[in-house]
Amino acid sequence: MSQVHGDSELVPSGPDLDYPLALAPRQVTLRDRVTVATLVPFASAEEVPRALMKYLSDQFNKEIEKGDTYAMTEPIPLAQFGRYWFSNFGVVMLTGDIESAEQTHAMDRAGANWTKICLGGFHIRPNYPGRSSHVCNGTFIVTDAARNKGVGRLMGESYLEWAPRLGYTYAVFNLVYESNVASCRLWDSLGFKRIGRVPGGGSIKSQPGEFVDAIIYGRGLSLDGEDSVSQDRFEKIRYYLKHGKYPRGADRAEKSRLRSAATHYKLLGGEDGEPERLMLKDKEVVSDPQQQYDIAQDVHLKQHAGINKTTAAIAIKYHWVRIKETVNRVIRDCPQCKETLKSPPIPGTKDDDKSPSETMSAMPGTVHPMAGFAPMPLDPQIMQLQQQLRRYQQQNPMAGQFAPGPHNLGMSSFDDAMRYHTASNAYQMMVDDGSDPFRQDVLGLVNPPAHELQHDAELLAKFEYGSPSDGNYDFT
Repeated sequence: MSQVHGDSELVPSGPDLDYPLALAPRQVTLRDRVTVATLVPFASAEEVPRALMKYLSDQFNKEIEKGDTYAMTEPIPLAQFGRYWFSNFGVVMLTGDIESAEQTHAMDRAGANWTKICLGGFHIRPNYPGRSSHVCNGTFIVTDAARNKGVGRLMGESYLEWAPRLGYTYAVFNLVYESNVASCRLWDSLGFKRIGRVPGGGSIKSQPGEFVDAIIYGRGLSLDGEDSVSQDRFEKIRYYLKHGKYPRGADRAEKSRLRSAATHYKLLGGEDGEPERLMLKDKEVVSDPQQQYDIAQDVHLKQHAGINKTTAAIAIKYHWVRIKETVNRVIRDCPQCKETLKSPPIPGTKDDDKSPSETMSAMPGTVHPMAGFAPMPLDPQIMQLQQQLRRYQQQNPMAGQFAPGPHNLGMSSFDDAMRYHTASNAYQMMVDDGSDPFRQDVLGLVNPPAHELQHDAELLAKFEYGSPSDGNYDFT
């Protein structure tokens, strides 16, 4: 699933850390919303049951022999695999609720079938030795029995949660082949940045005689644990609403947030074959990254709008963290939009997410509409009055020598026109009067979708699960 860095015989030492006292097994729920699994950390290879070690080794070597994901060409013998995988920090993902690593030995003595129980694993180790040992790397494997169950993402989230607690400050994946679409999408969705590219960096078996590019991913690590890192908080809400009990390992603060979330989230469907949906207000919560991508792609393909309009259209019906980043990836992958970006700009057109003044300034040979009016900076919406005010018959309430001159926006000084003409009073009345039918539709002062999104953002920013009474949590 991921990549391997360095020689299996040379394992650099990591930063000083208090392991494994603070790291307990982590319970998660798979994509089917029913199956419970546990990510079990092991302090050394000696703690892993022999049969489990052999199965994990066989799965890893099988992936090496496929020749499409790992840079290695030779399988690792079982005698060396334990040291390679568990010398720094190794994790195995197993089905069921497992409280400790010692429990796996009891399962092994009871004749556990690891081919059905083991879902995969990963390890965390330094990417560089010595003074750069605080930069970590990881290797992931998903077993045959765990395909298409969301195992990869759950392990990626755990990697980002545990790595900073082990003393690492930055994560690097050296070689992720571009042909490995699933891995690329996963790391993109987890906030990794494409910090480099190795042209022709891989020779894989599925494309003989060709070289594929390899992407270098990087991401900063923090003990704060950004909310956007982990999508499993939605799964915890779903679990609490469905079963009426707390997920194992929930502390007192999290239990309080879950109780509060029950008043703002709700479950719909789940009967007669209908898919179960988690709702926040009237929006469906989407936690699966592939589903997020598909929704964004469907919305974008309807009109090939820009990032802002596509994001606003999605946010009307759906909710997930970083919708805009998902839309950005969709537009970046859209062939039609790529061709549009390559073509030269057409005079008289405007970009989807730019104001008219920004678009005109970007076009060669044009003059910005505000040029020459530095003494009185105006909102660009005022400039629209040049067209809107022509609809109205101007009435001059003043007479005599103090009466202002006729309305003429073609004056040499637009400042004087706006300062002395009574149209400024008419404009202010239209702005202040909420009952004026032209205030929103004609002047365009309020964007209803944007206003709704801002309202939702302000509401959700007050709390993590949905209640402002539990503190400033951000759980959306």
